Amino acid sequence: MARASKALTFRTSGLAPNVNPPGGMAAILVVDDQSSARTTLALLLRHRGHLVREADGVTAAVRELRAEAFDVIVTDLRMPDGVGLDVLHTAKVHCPDANVILLTAYPAWESAKEAMRLGAFDYFEKGQEPEELFRRIDRALAEQASRRRLGLVSSATHPALPASPEGEHRYLTILFADMRGSTELLADLALDEARQILDGVIERLMAAAHEADGTVNQVMGDGIMAMFGAPVARPDHAAQACRAALLMQETVAAYARTLHGRHRAEVQIRVGINSGEVIVRSVASDLRWDYTAVGMPTHVAARMEQLATPGSIVITAETLARIEARVDVRPLGRVVVKGLAEGVEAYEVLGAPGLRGGVSEGLTCAARRRDP
Repeated sequence: MARASKALTFRTSGLAPNVNPPGGMAAILVVDDQSSARTTLALLLRHRGHLVREADGVTAAVRELRAEAFDVIVTDLRMPDGVGLDVLHTAKVHCPDANVILLTAYPAWESAKEAMRLGAFDYFEKGQEPEELFRRIDRALAEQASRRRLGLVSSATHPALPASPEGEHRYLTILFADMRGSTELLADLALDEARQILDGVIERLMAAAHEADGTVNQVMGDGIMAMFGAPVARPDHAAQACRAALLMQETVAAYARTLHGRHRAEVQIRVGINSGEVIVRSVASDLRWDYTAVGMPTHVAARMEQLATPGSIVITAETLARIEARVDVRPLGRVVVKGLAEGVEAYEVLGAPGLRGGVSEGLTCAARRRDP
């Protein structure tokens, strides 16, 4: 079986021993047939205070998963005796509460996306700095701790229904993003060519959400749904969602420029954002826990996405109220939303000079509301 094109390489110089991981000590299984990559990653994780077991392939990983419980599993995608999806399937049966992070390279993105659909918590593209992988592991542990607080961990070897089916009330921000004209794209291009473009868009949408500490809970054919402020609560969830949206527009626009001349497709995305109180809950299926937000605010966020024109970001007054001094907007007026008699005030985001650490870093914090 062909190996992925990028090697997993980490620097070990200048390590400080016994670094305390934010989520505390965890049991982690590292699966990779490349000895040097596996050993180096395991060493770095041990330096961060984790308990680490190593497996040199799918067969060894299956043995480990049948014998012990793990909090996080970091597995390579392609190995001589199988693929990372095999490790994922086994984990869901024998270690259902573990979060699985798939190590992948861009040419293998379709398999990575399939892994996310089947319940992988995240993916990590090889060749990046190790700190980014550690950040994703910390996020996986935080999500796991949140599920424990909600009583959503399973008590048997197979996934069980949540102990609290009603879930938890949470005020958070929801983002929907999709690609404009994906149906026309599929009609005008060869299937493999269209799939490659769509995968490139989805990859960038997910990466932007993760960069802003969001949780991608749905991957659709041409877009995603992400939550900010769950499962780990954070006070700046509205700002983080807007940061993610701006980064999505920036990275997809750059991606579109690389496609210019090679494809006839015009690649643009639209983004809708809303904040509000929802019920967040996990729903068990055969292979995964689905973590989602239920309530009218989710429906309104989807409506904002539908309202957005290609290349734009539309937010509600509810979201704007939490970040008003940090963004430039153009009022769109009150728009119709099914189920809400009075509709919703909507705004197009024109810029975010006050959202530091994102795509607007370096700009002043002076912001204003722009009229049409």
